Amino acid sequence: MLLQIGEFARLTQLPVRTIRYYGDLGLLPPAEVDSTTGYRRYRIEQISRASQLVALKATGLSLDEIGLALNDQLSDNEFRDLLATKVAELERQAVEVSEQLQRAQAQLLQLNQRLEREMPEVTIKTTERTTIAFLRDQIGGVEEIAPLFPKLFTAVDPAHGIGPGGNIYHYFADDGSSIDMEAVLPVADDFEAESPAATRVIEPVQVASLMHHGSFSRLHEAHTALLEWVEANDFVVSGPAYEWNLVCTPPVTQDNESYVTEVQVEVVKA
Repeated sequence: MLLQIGEFARLTQLPVRTIRYYGDLGLLPPAEVDSTTGYRRYRIEQISRASQLVALKATGLSLDEIGLALNDQLSDNEFRDLLATKVAELERQAVEVSEQLQRAQAQLLQLNQRLEREMPEVTIKTTERTTIAFLRDQIGGVEEIAPLFPKLFTAVDPAHGIGPGGNIYHYFADDGSSIDMEAVLPVADDFEAESPAATRVIEPVQVASLMHHGSFSRLHEAHTALLEWVEANDFVVSGPAYEWNLVCTPPVTQDNESYVTEVQVEVVKA
């Protein structure tokens, strides 16, 4: 019994165009082709071959590999080795996809958290004249910021502070090799720091300022938001950036979300 291609398509659940394509490749050749009309006809027993073809295609084998299997050009051992190789390949891909999924989920979570947080309120203000005790150094990276404060406090008793301490960033090397910064503590005008610390006066200056509520490890988000605001509002950076630790309870860690830091950058109108 011969089946028209339309009925064969219904029984195999394959589109007619796919049956024709597989036939042209020799994977599912018609049992008969009418010499006058060119119509293709198929035998009932070819339905099982079509099912096997679909099953092998679903494993990810190439059409060339499927052809070797369907046309009995592989021994059972060769076919087993082919499938074992495909299984190993798919297992490696599954691990890679799982890792990619985890990274994508982490990025999505961070984006959602950022979008859910309210946009920080940026203000333009003039700072007050402030005397600071400071320790200035060239450091290799942000991980070297925290160790500056024990050095500062060996020369300056924190009890002499009259306001929140913090960091002043003067210069970032173009090649990323160093950061010129100060660890600072506001002190009385007549205070004299011992070496290696020193004292100086910060004169009043115009700054763009925002409050960062969260850990030190997320301070880069505040700096980024502040610089984006400065650019969007026709200001230009004209001097150092500041971090004033308004709430910073000991022991000091990088991931304490209860901290409050005022982030500033000196600006002038463009």
